[in-house]
Amino acid sequence: APATSGKVEVKIGDTWVNMSDAGEGGRGRATPYIGVLHQEYALYPSETILQNLTSCIGLKMPAELAKVKAIRSLLSVGFPKEGMEKLLNALPGDLSVGEVQRVAFALVLIKEPKVVVLDEPTGTMDPITKVAVAQAVIKAREDLNETFIVVSHDMDFILNCCDRVALMKDGKITSIGPAEPQVKALRDLEKEIIEAGGEL
Repeated sequence: APATSGKVEVKIGDTWVNMSDAGEGGRGRATPYIGVLHQEYALYPSETILQNLTSCIGLKMPAELAKVKAIRSLLSVGFPKEGMEKLLNALPGDLSVGEVQRVAFALVLIKEPKVVVLDEPTGTMDPITKVAVAQAVIKAREDLNETFIVVSHDMDFILNCCDRVALMKDGKITSIGPAEPQVKALRDLEKEIIEAGGEL
């Protein structure tokens, strides 16, 4: 039977999160520690990349410090230092689909969450953009030492950027383990079902 009462202790990094009281605005206490890049995201089309990044921080800070944080976030998702000023002053419409995706990713990272959730991050991307985004995830994970939870049906993307995988069916986790064997098991199961003419 599912648990209906009790106490849950949550630790993010070395910090214990008090879950007994509501957080700011009545939201959960863990909310400030979590960043989410939704499948459907949007940048403000009439604002520069710098304005998009700094307006989302939500903290009052000197413009120069906000710019430093924006640059750090963009570097962490794989943008090169060369041409950074041009990028900061560009509008979203001036960028490729992959670049916009990485800016949206930087938008999440600039808030310095401990856990980042990526919901179907590859969506309708072409193969080259998928590789660039996978590399951005790996670079951000290494540079910022953050935990990433990737929700995806794209097994190639999972293999490119995840070290552990949890497979789900009917809303429940069916197995957890290293990425390669988990993806192989899923592909073998899909193949068996297709050959048998059934559904997964």
